[in-house]
Amino acid sequence: DTPYGRFAPVAKPYTPEMHTADLKPFARLNKSVYVQANMHASTGMPIAETAYMQALADATGRPDGIIAWAPLDKPDEAGPVLDAHMKFKNFRGVRFMLDWHPTRPELCQCEHGKYMSDKHFLKGVALLEARDLIFDLQVCAVQLEEAAKFAARFPRLQMVLNHAGFPLRGEFESWKAGLAKLAEQPNVACKIGGLGAYDGGFDLEETRQHVAACIEIFGVERCMFSSNLPVDIVDFKLGKPELRWSMYHTAAKDAGHTQAQVTALFHDNTVRIYKL
Repeated sequence: DTPYGRFAPVAKPYTPEMHTADLKPFARLNKSVYVQANMHASTGMPIAETAYMQALADATGRPDGIIAWAPLDKPDEAGPVLDAHMKFKNFRGVRFMLDWHPTRPELCQCEHGKYMSDKHFLKGVALLEARDLIFDLQVCAVQLEEAAKFAARFPRLQMVLNHAGFPLRGEFESWKAGLAKLAEQPNVACKIGGLGAYDGGFDLEETRQHVAACIEIFGVERCMFSSNLPVDIVDFKLGKPELRWSMYHTAAKDAGHTQAQVTALFHDNTVRIYKL
């Protein structure tokens, strides 16, 4: 029993070299994006995480982009924090986790489920739009329709849905319906990764089904795959990271996409959307 919960096995340094090694059996890692890991919760200093990752990038060449954290629910504090983040050349935007489920507390990663309609939080998100930054949108599947209304408020803000909205086993149709609502907003892209995170990881057939739905709904040009490492080392119970990535590749090929489209899904779209 540790403060890190199920993430205890990976609650230790995970370097760019380790990330490259974990993906090497599948493919050569060309570029990478780091997404915040709540370092601010233990240090109280959101800039420290960005500074640390930028130092790694300067020393190793990775990561190529940094998604940090800022107190968007406190806009008066968020503005100076964003400006400080922007001094680091690889900084691209912010993730403020909004995951909330009314009946499954283990899915919740924020204090309440009202952020997307809270006037203070909305003012904080507007600061991202004004600075031409990115917002990594992390919500539960039950929040996707609300997320669509939220995204519509900020048409000039590039949003990237994390983990395809955390689909749950046995809830495919409701997840797909919510995803379709969100995809109506052209400023939202879909990052496919960590599928089945709360179900031990989806098998190949489930992966095919969910990947096909994401690409059908958002289109190839608004989808990308993510490694979700090192978290997948814990959450994907079926094998090593290269198996997960092989499943994604198989799913994309089986859906009939060309090699150029597959390359876009695994590389080009990420480079374009995250401005790498």
